[in-house]
Amino acid sequence: MQLKPKATTITEVLVGLENCTQYGARFISRGEEPTYYPYEEVIKRAKAVAGTLQAGGLNPGDRVAVILPTSIHFLDIFLGTQLAGGIPSALYPPVRLGRLSEYFHRTRRMLDKIGTRFLVTDSRIKKLLGPAVQDVDCLEDVLNVEKLLTDMKWTPPKEADPDTPAFLQFSSGTTLEPKAVTVSHTNLLTNLEMMESVFREYSEEHSRYGGVCWLPLYHDMGLVGCMYNGIYHPGNVTYISPEVFIARPRIWLRTLSRYKAVISPAPDFAYGLCLKKIRDKDLEGVDLSNWEIALNGAEPINTDAMTEFSERFARWGFRAEAMTPVYGLAEAGLAVSFSDFRSRPLLTEFDRDLLGNRGKAVPGKGRVLPAVGPPLPGLEVEIRDEEDRPLPEGWVGKIMVRGPSITRGFFNDPATTSRTIRDGWLDTGDLGFFHKGNLYIAGRAKDLIIIRGRNYAPEEIEELVQDTEGLRLGCTIAVSHMTEAEGEQLIVLAERDARAQRPEEEIAAEIRDRILSGISLTPYHVQILEPGTLPRTSSGKMRRAGALRMFLEGELLPPEKMGVLKMFKEVGKSQIAWGRFWLNKKRGKE
Repeated sequence: MQLKPKATTITEVLVGLENCTQYGARFISRGEEPTYYPYEEVIKRAKAVAGTLQAGGLNPGDRVAVILPTSIHFLDIFLGTQLAGGIPSALYPPVRLGRLSEYFHRTRRMLDKIGTRFLVTDSRIKKLLGPAVQDVDCLEDVLNVEKLLTDMKWTPPKEADPDTPAFLQFSSGTTLEPKAVTVSHTNLLTNLEMMESVFREYSEEHSRYGGVCWLPLYHDMGLVGCMYNGIYHPGNVTYISPEVFIARPRIWLRTLSRYKAVISPAPDFAYGLCLKKIRDKDLEGVDLSNWEIALNGAEPINTDAMTEFSERFARWGFRAEAMTPVYGLAEAGLAVSFSDFRSRPLLTEFDRDLLGNRGKAVPGKGRVLPAVGPPLPGLEVEIRDEEDRPLPEGWVGKIMVRGPSITRGFFNDPATTSRTIRDGWLDTGDLGFFHKGNLYIAGRAKDLIIIRGRNYAPEEIEELVQDTEGLRLGCTIAVSHMTEAEGEQLIVLAERDARAQRPEEEIAAEIRDRILSGISLTPYHVQILEPGTLPRTSSGKMRRAGALRMFLEGELLPPEKMGVLKMFKEVGKSQIAWGRFWLNKKRGKE
């Protein structure tokens, strides 16, 4: 099926909203107070920023890094850069203050990777960013977002080639080497049109109610799935900062109720967090009956928690049919497949032994997986073996995707591009299979655990222990390691709950028992860790390979305590780094 987007570049879409007053962006404060900007004002602000950037020397094709929290300023800069002809790339702010050294190192590499010319941030974040920029030679200037809304005239740039980058999206990945996905105008707009074709049945009234987004806007699910979908459809989008959601997840459900929102996406852990942290009394007066599409994706789906969420919040009007497992990734624009949001999630139990060790998906006792639906219109999905030969339905293999929303490659990274994209087919790095026309995700290819000739998905092991008393929700990693005496062995790394009083020995013993009874495998080692110890990607996913490496090298340590004195020291070090940065720039101009 060939889909035709409503425009050839995102700039056309943005300019088309300059008189749109019926829809817009709403931002919710910590106190749940709203601030609303109709798209007419959003575009006016973005044009003002575009004019300021052009006056400051931004040329078409220049890369602009954006390090900002969820706010109207993020839209100002990201959309303003595109209107000016630049290429924006959202980088994550320093949210894990106990891991600043790692953050600075990774941010420097990202800025270097894309040849960043300008960095835009705010005065609060800038206080800490000095060490992240001091050695980035390509970076010419660091701009304060508060000073970019001026009356400089915007000049529409020469019409962009639809196949040039609309923005660069850093893949969350699990490696230390950052990968910048090149998302062209064609990639972005065709993926938005694919999603639009699925949601097209919704009326103008639904667009007015719109959706709610607490996802970070530096992540593809927040940026494309929420911000750009709201612009392209168009419809109202209500934004909550991710930090507020994590601290008080009830705000998500309360906001959905307050604005009668129809759609809201989230990774799987969010539904489990709601079960754990929301009390019944927090939802007084809440009505979730308008929430028709609760997209669940971006990470492995815990079917038990998903079902429990639907059952518990049915009391407040949530319908089980609304829960919608989906699959996607940044390299595909975003979305690859959606399950049917008009039906209850399709959960199928497959024979564990056949699934893991023979790569054959046969219904039977063992592992329950959710269907993530057929491919979106315009996309082709194939399952292939290790030699790139297509596999028939029911066989597990590499998930390959082809279509107009698939990236042509990674910015300034031909080696990764050639490994990942072959003859227009994207190797997603995920394992999966088709069953009765629906796609199922079996895990990540490189994370597969093979012990004594048997295959185990780490996600399955992690699910077996995830509700162990005394553990933090979603903070367990299963990995394998080759030992000299006993060959490949299972290692489990798990963070304890800071509030738990249970002895670590008891927690470890229960983990061993659960894994042994669940899959007849005894862990070689179980390590209970302090909260916040496990390394994560920018989107919050656990980095399995990185965690194992750090554990083996004795570097898997808890984050530093960030008290007031420590924070003053970090700000002081940052100011020194900023001084060096500006001195180097001055010398370079002389």
